[in-house]
Amino acid sequence: MPSKRERTSSLAGRCARGDASRPGLRRTHGSPIRNVPDTVPNSWSKSGELAIQLLLDPHVTALAFRASLSFLGREVPLRMFVADLDDGGRVAFDIIDERLYRDLDTEGLLLLALESHNVRLIEIDHSEIDAEPRASNTRRLWSHREHQVPAPIKAAVDRALATRQRLSIRSLARIAGLRDPMPTIGALVSQGILAVDPSKPLGSNSIVARRSDPWRFPIAKSSRFSRANP
Repeated sequence: MPSKRERTSSLAGRCARGDASRPGLRRTHGSPIRNVPDTVPNSWSKSGELAIQLLLDPHVTALAFRASLSFLGREVPLRMFVADLDDGGRVAFDIIDERLYRDLDTEGLLLLALESHNVRLIEIDHSEIDAEPRASNTRRLWSHREHQVPAPIKAAVDRALATRQRLSIRSLARIAGLRDPMPTIGALVSQGILAVDPSKPLGSNSIVARRSDPWRFPIAKSSRFSRANP
């Protein structure tokens, strides 16, 4: 049986596509502040950090924590984040530092269940979740998720980006009249309204775009997406 797993140097993911009844987190324009699923089993788990990084990734369109997958009339244990990507694919993330032991039969059944749902599997470890600058960038952005952005500021930001598609944070701040733009940027990114590239240093020269215009946003997919096998 060919392996469906891959080690990658960056984070990303996807979930079973198109089923609105499935529990998860949907990234939609103007969506309310989202909460990370309650999936952290103990104090050393990094599941919460992984969830935040996936939520803020410009290429992730939906995220869910799946306890199991149905296969041949039974529920196969999964306990992984599964995410939809903007190219229509699906990826499940297996945190290898935290997973329970799986024998060959259990492993084979898991791979068959993933294949039946068209989900690709990527193995990831704690060092990859802690990799910089993504780890610090996502924490910084997420820390502003509850910042209240006045409606006129939202409208000014939307108008500026509708005209120019993408701007540096410095330019957007000047146009929208923001003295300290990071709380506003962090809140709107956390709400799925704006997108930035979390894999690059975050500062006044960082490029920002509307989340609704992903095809115009010049972010190359990280190897965590592109190296997963179908």
